[in-house]
Order: sequence, then C-alpha cells, then structure tokens
Amino acid sequence: MSYIVRFVETPEDLAKCHDVRLKVFSDEQGYDRSIEIDEIDSECLHWVALDSTTNEGVGTARLYKYSPTVGKIGRVAVLSSTRGSGLGRLIMEALEKYVIENTDLEKLALSSQVPRKGFYEKFGYVASGDEYPDEGQPHIYMEKTLPARK
Repeated sequence: MSYIVRFVETPEDLAKCHDVRLKVFSDEQGYDRSIEIDEIDSECLHWVALDSTTNEGVGTARLYKYSPTVGKIGRVAVLSSTRGSGLGRLIMEALEKYVIENTDLEKLALSSQVPRKGFYEKFGYVASGDEYPDEGQPHIYMEKTLPARK
C-alpha cells in the first residue's frame, strides 16, 4: 500500500480529514464533527494522507499557530488498518517540511500520550515537565526547535 500526504487546500480534503478523525477518535474520545473547524484558515493548517489506490483518507494531522514563534501539532491520526506502515512518519515529515519552507515558526510543540513519546523523540522532540492527565490518558508536553532559516 502506498500513500500520498499533502497539505489540505480543498473542502473535499478537509472532509477526508474529518472522516479519519471520526473513525480514529469517536470511540476513544467522543469526537464530534460539529465542533471541528469547518473551514481552511491561517489559524489551523491541515494535512491529509490518502491511499494512492482508492484516494480515500487514511491519516491526518493539523497544526495550530498559537504564538508568533511556536506552532502546536494537533493529534496525528491514522486508521488502525495503516498502523505500523510508516504513515505517521510520512505525515510528520510532510508537516515539518511545509512548516520549515513556508512559515516563520521557530518551534513545534505537541502533547503526546506518554506511550507515544518515543515516536516523537525519533523526530527530535524533547519532553519537558511532568506527566499530566488528558482525556483519561497520561500525556507529556514536547517541543522541537526547528533549523534556522537561511
């Protein structure tokens, strides 16, 4: 199976992001499509991963700009059928590449479930502070300083 990961620019791609999150998070966290952002804007950037054969959404990520210098990565979601395929890595690489090439952000931050901490450490994210409960799961805050722009 091969995947295409792209920055979301169409309502159709955004709908595929919602569909993925609905399938991944509905049972665990009570995902509600109605409270999601319904338009593409500069405050929340989205990436969608598509199955190259069916063009169906199989993964997604989003980035919030929450300060002039720091962006916060929302939950990276991949369908259970794609777990272990490297799709999460592809999504993170596409997100970071876009951020480095198209924004002035100096750092990326995220809140990781503690068992997923090792996944983000492979990308250079460093945990700081203590574990804290979030939606019933232990989480930890992580940050990565991006390379300096030329």
